[in-house]
Amino acid sequence: MLKRLLVVAGVIIGLVVVFLLFITIAEYRPQDQENAIVIKDGQSVSENVSSLSLVTWNIGYAGLDKDTDFVLDGGTMGCPRSQEAVEEAMSGISDTLAMLNSDVYILQEVDRSSSRTGKIDEADRISSLFSDHDAYFAPNYKALIVPFPLSDPIGKVDSGILTLSEYNTDTAVRWQLPGYYDWPVRTIHLKRCALETRIPSTTPGIDWVILNVHLTAYGDGSMRVEQLAFLKEMMNKYYNEGHYVIIGGDWNSLFPGVTKEQFGSYTTVEENLGWLQAIPDSWTPEGWQWAFDMDVPTCRTLDDSFVPGENLVCLIDGFLVSPNVSIDRVIGHNIGFEHSDHNPVSMEVSIK
Repeated sequence: MLKRLLVVAGVIIGLVVVFLLFITIAEYRPQDQENAIVIKDGQSVSENVSSLSLVTWNIGYAGLDKDTDFVLDGGTMGCPRSQEAVEEAMSGISDTLAMLNSDVYILQEVDRSSSRTGKIDEADRISSLFSDHDAYFAPNYKALIVPFPLSDPIGKVDSGILTLSEYNTDTAVRWQLPGYYDWPVRTIHLKRCALETRIPSTTPGIDWVILNVHLTAYGDGSMRVEQLAFLKEMMNKYYNEGHYVIIGGDWNSLFPGVTKEQFGSYTTVEENLGWLQAIPDSWTPEGWQWAFDMDVPTCRTLDDSFVPGENLVCLIDGFLVSPNVSIDRVIGHNIGFEHSDHNPVSMEVSIK
């Protein structure tokens, strides 16, 4: 009996060792700076521009609609409810993006070949909606297998951030953001990044520099501090060179002046809100301007499916622009978290 137990234990240990070796060898290891992936070289306009309209939206990989929860946020689900639900969400996301009719789209959590979304290429589908937009993709989550949760494993993941531009872009670069989890978690976890694109402005030698970001949501907050420091150095450098700088995306942090109670009471337990931290007031450089709609929440918690008044809703998606840019309009679009756990935000800007 003891011998049989030792054999079984040896087999289990051996399988665990083989699995850990496999995910370590297969780990996605991006360079600090890489060219972005060209999804589509569209019929974009080669024009120097003095104003832009932009949309930022975390589309939740078309797998986090209003009837879904997520295991890492206090729920139980690792994958979407069904492939039919994914297709329905993609249809709603596509319709919303087309309705918003923007020069530039800054999107997060876009799957390309992930088990959880039936391996559909969401980047390609979205790009095909806009024949006159170039499309660039930067992966931030690549793993051959994510075995968590055991009851509903996520499986293979190929996901990232996507920027579409109606104007010809001179640069499309993936910048690796600092901060990694410890081994072995890091082998199957996100590698956060910023996607930089550039559009020529009407000022000779000066560009619109657009940074698409999705900061970390988990951990003790130290990685987010590192990432904010990295972004601050980058955006100040570009601004000091004279460029018009826009950072847009999912900051996974409350904006200055925003509180958890911004939109009223909620029943989400505090232990599921440890990820929701505020951007320090002192972090924002002098003259830089935040752009978000104080009246419309952009994110809801995923501890349960969405019920107004129960899930906490908050403001973590929006833009930060340099002092030489005028914010002409900002609108949060409240679509009730129907197709994603986030709502989109649109903005219009011009050169001061």
